[in-house]
Amino acid sequence: MESMGEEAPELLLEQLPPGGWDQMATKSGLAELKMSTKSDFADLKGEFADLKSEFADLKSEFKSDMADLKSLLVTGLADAAVERAKIIKGQARQLYVMVSAIALFSISIWVALYTAVASG
Repeated sequence: MESMGEEAPELLLEQLPPGGWDQMATKSGLAELKMSTKSDFADLKGEFADLKSEFADLKSEFKSDMADLKSLLVTGLADAAVERAKIIKGQARQLYVMVSAIALFSISIWVALYTAVASG
């Protein structure tokens, strides 16, 4: 120590970690940390792959549900159009009957008037 002087050992002691020697990083400790970190990342990669698969399943299920909904909607609209056509056809038939009745009534009046004028 005399060759280094008294300041050198104190300087070295000041550079030690505050917790002591057991807090110092070692090559084996760093190697264990590296392996642990790699393992953690491998686990995360597997979990992300599982999540990706679950999202793909949800996306597929959603698309299927939307296709089913679209099919129901198209079928419902087609059924509604058929019903509307039936209603319009019925209304057209009623209008035809009414117009025919008015026409026959008008013709009978004209015939009566013509007959009355011709005989009179």
